[in-house]
Amino acid sequence: MAHIEESIEFNAPAEKVFALTTDATQWSRWNTAIPEAEQTSKGSVGVGTTFRGVTRLMGRSMPWTATATEYERDRKFGKKIDSGSVFIEQHNSYTPLPAGTRFTIAYDMKCSGFMRILSPFIVNAMRKELKKSLVNVKQIVES
Repeated sequence: MAHIEESIEFNAPAEKVFALTTDATQWSRWNTAIPEAEQTSKGSVGVGTTFRGVTRLMGRSMPWTATATEYERDRKFGKKIDSGSVFIEQHNSYTPLPAGTRFTIAYDMKCSGFMRILSPFIVNAMRKELKKSLVNVKQIVES
């Protein structure tokens, strides 16, 4: 299993970062690898909420479904993502700081079948896109 983790600090409160990063309609706005995403279950976001979307990496589109596995307002959000041959557990944490928030995204990824051969390339591409995406979040919440 591969682990990818990146953090960034904001001059913004955790609730602003949390609201942007847990709203599926906003994911394509800041996440450079997700051109489309939506919440598929009704109601507000919480444990058990379902989503679907598309990830675009290395010139390839991969549809996925996800289920929220952890939700603590303004503190943490997690989901299990299944794209067929790539399985990801995503964990977001929102740490209050004296002047804002530290936002961390961690992915634990497992590939099966042919994708296992490509996993080092997928991990590298995901890490690059995650770094770009965190910069996008910072620009949005601090503007």
